Amino acid sequence: MFPYADYEFYTGKAHGKLERDRFEEEVLEASFFLRYLTFGKSERVQPEDLKYAVCAVAEMYAKEKQKADAGGGGKKSENIDGYSVSYVSEQKEGETLEDLLNRKASQIAKKYLAGTGLLSRKVGCGYDHQCRCDIVSSDSWEEQ
Repeated sequence: MFPYADYEFYTGKAHGKLERDRFEEEVLEASFFLRYLTFGKSERVQPEDLKYAVCAVAEMYAKEKQKADAGGGGKKSENIDGYSVSYVSEQKEGETLEDLLNRKASQIAKKYLAGTGLLSRKVGCGYDHQCRCDIVSSDSWEEQ
């Protein structure tokens, strides 16, 4: 099921506020990112936590892109005599917008997916005690 969440879930259960068109643009990108982050395990195992995570990442994408389009963050300081203005930014020195989005999306995903096994680097889905997807052949299944 791709993308991992639909607009009805986003507005109903996740209580999101984005417009449908904006959400549908961002949820696809967020779903691709979470599939990448979970090493594809999110294609086989999709707990409800994954839906919440993709909604949160999609919303963050929309907000960060809107901030970038508007010219960045708010003013941090201003010096009138020498006209020096500095702005608040979450971007680190030399970090691109894409890198910022990836870093923030990873933080959000970890918050929602920490207990699901989807972030595990273990081969298989992380739920091998339940679904046994780590078993290579039916012969090895019968031996166990």
